[in-house]
Amino acid sequence: MIQPHGNTLVDRVVTPQRAEEIQTGFDDLFTVELDWNLFFDFANLAQGVYSPLNGFMSRNDFMKVVNDITLESGVPWPLPVVLDVDAETANDVKPGERIGITVSNGTPVGILDVDTVYRYNEDEVCTQLFGTTDDDHPGVRTIQSKAPFFIGGPIKAFPDAITRRGDHDLTPKETRVLFKKHGWDTVVGFQTRNVPHRAHEYLQKSALEHVDGLLIQPKIGEKKSGDYMNGAILQGYRTLIDNYYPTDRVALAMFKSRMWYAGPREAIFDSIVRKNYGCTHFIIGRDHAGVGNYYGDFEAQELFDAVGNIGIEPLYYHYAFYCHICDGIVSEKICPHDNEYHLEPSGTKLRNMLSDGKKPPAELMRPEVAETVLTLGDVFVEN
Repeated sequence: MIQPHGNTLVDRVVTPQRAEEIQTGFDDLFTVELDWNLFFDFANLAQGVYSPLNGFMSRNDFMKVVNDITLESGVPWPLPVVLDVDAETANDVKPGERIGITVSNGTPVGILDVDTVYRYNEDEVCTQLFGTTDDDHPGVRTIQSKAPFFIGGPIKAFPDAITRRGDHDLTPKETRVLFKKHGWDTVVGFQTRNVPHRAHEYLQKSALEHVDGLLIQPKIGEKKSGDYMNGAILQGYRTLIDNYYPTDRVALAMFKSRMWYAGPREAIFDSIVRKNYGCTHFIIGRDHAGVGNYYGDFEAQELFDAVGNIGIEPLYYHYAFYCHICDGIVSEKICPHDNEYHLEPSGTKLRNMLSDGKKPPAELMRPEVAETVLTLGDVFVEN
C-alpha cells in the first residue's frame, strides 16, 4: 500500500491512561479555545490526515509553505495549518510551555507544546496563497478574520475528544484497512464540495476504469454562501452510488475541513490528504477548488506539474459535457461536434435550478439525485 506523505502516518491520539494523567493537571494550564474549523484541523493533525505534520505549524514551516510550497524539511506542502490567537494570548504564552486545548463549551480535547509564537503579514500571505488581496475572495476573508498571532507546536489529543459524525467519518487508518479488505491496490480519490452531476460521474467512472477502487470524499466544513450544505452533498452521493455504481468498488467518506478556495494550492493539498488516506491516484479537473475568475481553468494541473512528484499520481481531465449528437457525457478530447450541440454542466445554473425547486435536465443530473436533494429542504449555505 502507498506510503503516507513523509513516509509516516502520524498518530497524536494518546491512550486513555495517558489522557487521564494529562487531564489531572489540565486545570493548571493556560488554555486556548478552538472554533469548529480549528477543531477539524486539530482532529486531522491527531489522526494523521495531515501527515507528516504533528501539530500546528511553527514559524519556519509556515514561511516555507507560504513562499516555497514545502515544509522546512523540504516535503511538499501547499497550505498553512495554523492556530491563531490574539495579542493578549500571544503575550501570555512562551515557547517551551504546555497549553491546554478546549472547544467552545470548555471541554478539554488535548494539549499543545509550544515551540513558537509569531506574527505574520496578512497581505503577503494572501498574495502568495491566493494570488490576490481582494476581500471578495473567500480565502482572503478567511485570512483577514484570523487573529494577528500564531502559536506553533506538536499536539496530543484525548481519545474521547474526537467524536464521529456519521458512518462516513473514517480515519486514514480505517480507509487503509478498508482498501486492503477489498483488495484494492490502486485507489483514485475524488474531492468535491458539490452535489454530483453527470460530468462528475463521467470523471469518476473514467478513472475507475484504470484502478481497483474509488474514494469519493466530499469536504465537510465551512463553505461560502451559496455552496451546497454538507447533508445535500452526502445524500446526493449516497443516491448516486446506490443506483449507478458498483458498490464493491466505491467508498464514500468525508474530509472534515473548511474550504480555502485556494485553487491550485488546494488541489495539491487535497491530493496529499488523499494520499494519506491510502489513495494512489487523484482526479484534478477544471478549476479545482476555484472561485470566481481568480484562477485559470487548468492552473491546478500546471502547479501540480511544477511542484513535481509528491507520491500520488494525478489524473488530469478537461471539460466534460453532454453532447446531443453523441447522446452522452463526453469530453472535448473525444467529441467532434460543435459547441451548439453541447449542454454544459454549469454549477451556477444547476444551483439556481435546485434553489428554485426545479430538477435540472436528466442529461446533466440524475433525476434520483435531484429528487434526493430537493426533498432535503436546506440545500445551500446561507451566511
